Amino acid sequence: MNCHSQVKEQSLKLLKVRQSWATGEPIEWVKVHHLPDYANFSHSVHVNSGVGCETCHGRIDQMEVVAQQEPLSMGWCLECHRAPELYLRPEDEITTMGYVQPADFVERNLATIRREGIQPPTNCSACHY
Repeated sequence: MNCHSQVKEQSLKLLKVRQSWATGEPIEWVKVHHLPDYANFSHSVHVNSGVGCETCHGRIDQMEVVAQQEPLSMGWCLECHRAPELYLRPEDEITTMGYVQPADFVERNLATIRREGIQPPTNCSACHY
């Protein structure tokens, strides 16, 4: 249930999701965010490094129907990989929608990057098979 246990948890549109969770019966999935087959992506690496859901998925808490908000292109991804200090947030804010970075977020993020050894790859083989 992850996000849906916190976001619009009473929405009738999520009734199928809640029923599936309760019964263990899968629901037919409609993919919204598309990456090419030759691109390798791991949610866990990004979330564990401090990339918030909203960074890539937008304000899904305000969407009547979830739609892809960002291009998810190689150039767009590389912007973040080259300057992660502009995109990271504290671990307890990963799922927060509408999160506002504090004034000193770049300095905080640079400290986190050094402490955690965060080094987003920019070489081709990191994301391409």
